[in-house]
Formats: sequence, structure tokens, C-alpha cells
Amino acid sequence: MATGRTHDIVNLSFLPVAVYYLQPESFSGFISGYLVGTFLITPDNDIYHSKPNRRWKFFRFLWYPYTKLFSHRGVSHLPIIGSFIKLIYLFIVLSIFATFLISIMHFFWGVSVMENLKNIGKEEIFYIIKNPFVVSFLIGLVLAEIVHIITDVVYSSIKKVLR
Repeated sequence: MATGRTHDIVNLSFLPVAVYYLQPESFSGFISGYLVGTFLITPDNDIYHSKPNRRWKFFRFLWYPYTKLFSHRGVSHLPIIGSFIKLIYLFIVLSIFATFLISIMHFFWGVSVMENLKNIGKEEIFYIIKNPFVVSFLIGLVLAEIVHIITDVVYSSIKKVLR
């Protein structure tokens, strides 16, 4: 298995090639997604002491349940599926955290955030999902994951041949 530094170098080396050939609709969205996929949300989030998890600093604890739910090189290393499972996991964890904060705000200060959230309709959600920045971000995130997985496969194959 390649080290975290090797993944960083390979992924960053591939970024200009990807931007040149893919010509994303939203350049900033694609690069943002690719960098997040290279440094923060990677297939190695299933190892608690991995370099990507250490980069989360104080928020590293968010990944602890994920490391217990998924084994290394399992679902996390499936292209596309792995990215979306990690995004869904983060959405669920952050939703629980947000619900907790909203409840505290309502209890202590009488702030009613839920009334505003109920007014969000399907049109607004689809607008956000179809936004060129969001689409390009997701493509960048998935491509960074694919490059990571290919690096693992190539690195492991070379190690087997050299033994």
C-alpha cells in the first residue's frame, strides 16, 4: 500500500492533466472537489490514524465511527460508491450534530431554526444539486478517489513483482 505522501504526490501530479483533458464546467468546483478528495475525504478514511484523518485535526473524531463500520480496502476503495458512502456518512453525522445544536439553541434561547428549514422545497434542493459548481466538485472528488485507488493497485502490484 502506498504511503499518504505518495498518494498526495501522485494525486497532485495528475490534477493538471485532469483539468486539461476534462475541461470542467466549473473550474473552481472541480479543483476544490479534487483537493478535498486528495487531502480530506479519501479511501483511507477507514483507518483512524491515517494521514487524511489526522488532517481533520479537532474534527478527526467524526471519522471514528466510520473506521469501526467499514474495514480497510472495503467499501471505501470502491470507485464512486466509496465517495458517496463517505459523503452520506458525513451528511448523517453532521445532521445529527446540527440537530443537537438546533435543539440547544431552541431550548436555551428560543431560536426556531426548524421553521425556516421547513420552507425549503424540492426545487431549491434540485437547484443546489444541479449547480455546475456542485457537479464539478463531485466529479473532482470521485476522480481523486479513482487516482488514489489506481495508485494503491499499481503500488501493490509493483511490490509483488519485486518480491
